[in-house]
Amino acid sequence: MKRLIAITALTLVIAVLVAGCGGSNEAPTGDGTTLRVGSQGYAEVEIQGEIVKALVEAKTNHKVEHVQNLGSAMSMLQATMTGDLDMHISFTGTHFLGTFEQKLTPEWRDPDKVWQYVHDRMLEEHNLYTFPAYGYNNVYAVAVPRATAEKLELRTVSDLKPHAADLVLGTDQTFQDYPGQGYKEFCQAYGFEFKEAIPMDFGLMYRALETGEVDAGVVYTTDGRNIAGDLVILEDDKEFNPPYYGMLIARADTLEKYPEVKDALEQLGGLMDTETMKKLNARVDVGEEEPSAVARDFLTEKGLL
Repeated sequence: MKRLIAITALTLVIAVLVAGCGGSNEAPTGDGTTLRVGSQGYAEVEIQGEIVKALVEAKTNHKVEHVQNLGSAMSMLQATMTGDLDMHISFTGTHFLGTFEQKLTPEWRDPDKVWQYVHDRMLEEHNLYTFPAYGYNNVYAVAVPRATAEKLELRTVSDLKPHAADLVLGTDQTFQDYPGQGYKEFCQAYGFEFKEAIPMDFGLMYRALETGEVDAGVVYTTDGRNIAGDLVILEDDKEFNPPYYGMLIARADTLEKYPEVKDALEQLGGLMDTETMKKLNARVDVGEEEPSAVARDFLTEKGLL
């Protein structure tokens, strides 16, 4: 009888321990497959890729391989369609203007409308699911050193009109001839041209702004170096730029097979604004922190880890 009581007690202890280890509704789910998320080779999308990896691995039994430095947006889209990737980091404007070759007209200034258009066509034509946008808008913007902004009383891009003919503008290589949204179209929209527009690497452009070799630069709104360089981003008062909201695109069949992955990642919609993304980027680009550490800190701060 004593032996039976001891065995029964031991069984109860084991049952309690197993229940404690297994958790309740918060327990990770899934059969433990490995998913692949792709990103290009710069801080912002690497942070987003690490956010996906950390969140999926925390909330499910699955592992995530973050495939980096994949080059163009089109190559990532193709890789996701063929199944080489399960998902990738992208932007609404990339597909609205590029993949689907739409024109930016006043009716398409609404970021939610652009996202919905991309979402619907991606699902219908490519069986790809577009998650709700993260909430930040990463577009080209004209930036000037704070001293220049104060001296010339610059707040909007239109404020540059009396001064542009005397100023040198630095841009990246892409902006010079970007189809439908490049330097030529920018000048047409605002009705002025700079004294000179010099294409250069982003790193060189930020140094040129610091040394005064260029007076203004075409930057990305979420670039952390805007903070480090104390640059003033001029308001795009003529709404030249289209919505370029960060988002995650995934294979619909992957999400159907692993609905727990979709549940985990839906939490990211609307979770960060442009200022937040800029600060996260600064930690990597300026502070030289690892994207994975920045990603985990962000998720912890939001209560998701």
